[in-house]
Amino acid sequence: MRVLAAFLLLLPMAHRLDEYLQASRLSLALDRIVLRIDLTPGVEVAPLIFATINTNRDGEISEGEGKAYANQLLKDIVLDVDGRRQPLTVVSSQFPSFREMSSGLGVIRIEAQAAWTGTPGKHSLVYENKHKPDLGVYLVNALVPANPKIAITAQNRDPLQREFRLAFKID
Repeated sequence: MRVLAAFLLLLPMAHRLDEYLQASRLSLALDRIVLRIDLTPGVEVAPLIFATINTNRDGEISEGEGKAYANQLLKDIVLDVDGRRQPLTVVSSQFPSFREMSSGLGVIRIEAQAAWTGTPGKHSLVYENKHKPDLGVYLVNALVPANPKIAITAQNRDPLQREFRLAFKID
């Protein structure tokens, strides 16, 4: 019994029930910027989020409904590099069942990318997430670049982590 109690204490705490957790990760490469975003609705807002996606009300998220939601999400995201807007394109998406979502365990996973040609020198990136601000809580991080020619030099977030500024250089 002690082992079980200790194990339960080590489990990560769930997010609040009435919020829509949006965790974004940005990955820089010389030819693209990849965005991976995990969206986890709390159990109190899950029915609303599910209904927003499941537009035909059949209880399942179809491929078309998922694609439409992913594209709407990307319309709510601003990605600028060096003052120029970078259009994002959906690469993949995964949607949980209503049961998973309403239990607080369902995570929507969207991967998108922007084509971008990195040139040597200093660069600045601005990422802003404007998706569901009435429900959303936000996290944003930049991953360590896989290419050693790219170095992150500074990161700044607003207090809500809806806006993220990243300075980086390319050798």
